[in-house]
Amino acid sequence: MKEFLPSALLALMLSLPTVCRGEMIVRDYAPARHERFYQGSGNDFVGKRYDFSGIGLGSSGHWATLVSANCFLSANHLHPAVGETVTFWATNRLTEARFTCTVTGGVRIGTSDLWIGWFDKAVDASIARYPIPLQPLLNRYVGLELFNYGMRHRVGRNVLEVIATYSHGGATGITAGYDYDNNDTPAVGGDETFLRVGDSGAPSFAVFNSRLALIGIHWSVTRNPDSSIDTFVPEYFDEIDKVLKKRGQALRWSR
Repeated sequence: MKEFLPSALLALMLSLPTVCRGEMIVRDYAPARHERFYQGSGNDFVGKRYDFSGIGLGSSGHWATLVSANCFLSANHLHPAVGETVTFWATNRLTEARFTCTVTGGVRIGTSDLWIGWFDKAVDASIARYPIPLQPLLNRYVGLELFNYGMRHRVGRNVLEVIATYSHGGATGITAGYDYDNNDTPAVGGDETFLRVGDSGAPSFAVFNSRLALIGIHWSVTRNPDSSIDTFVPEYFDEIDKVLKKRGQALRWSR
């Protein structure tokens, strides 16, 4: 595994309109494997064992990952605005149940690129609320296999390579990095991912107790070497939980 220098990271270009955004790169991309809502022949979705219903997409193309009844995480620099509607799909079929809520507020978490928002109502109980994995040592996270979610509801895999502090554009935070070098342990093969414009604010998960747990919210990339950078969510468990408790809710954790 290669470590990259946090100072070399480049912020994703996040001010471009939705029509200019590209899909997350997947090394051997195939719709039948990497598109959550693919319904054609030969469906072999990489995430078929897991529940992605808690990932919402806003009417302006911004991401929301549900962590409690009506609170969600996104990127501070690219999050659903107050008044924006966000839609969640209960299954991996676009034609089946969907639920739409309106963002009514939110707050940045400290100096990080993490933003927690809330809706006008509780999201339907059929939609997943994701726990945050808590480990006693940071090195327990390194080497975890990740499921990365991106534009057009594309899903791939990668491996968490390094956890480091990063500062950019008025934000400073703890980040989780994963490279794009076709040399991961454990091997993810053709599912390997590299973020692109428009993926920021979407989530990365690891599997704990056979279920998805939220590891990161997409923030930045670096080139040469190519690596993707998420805000490392477990670092901010207490800060997120404080916001939830003020709203009569609590953040769940897993190990």
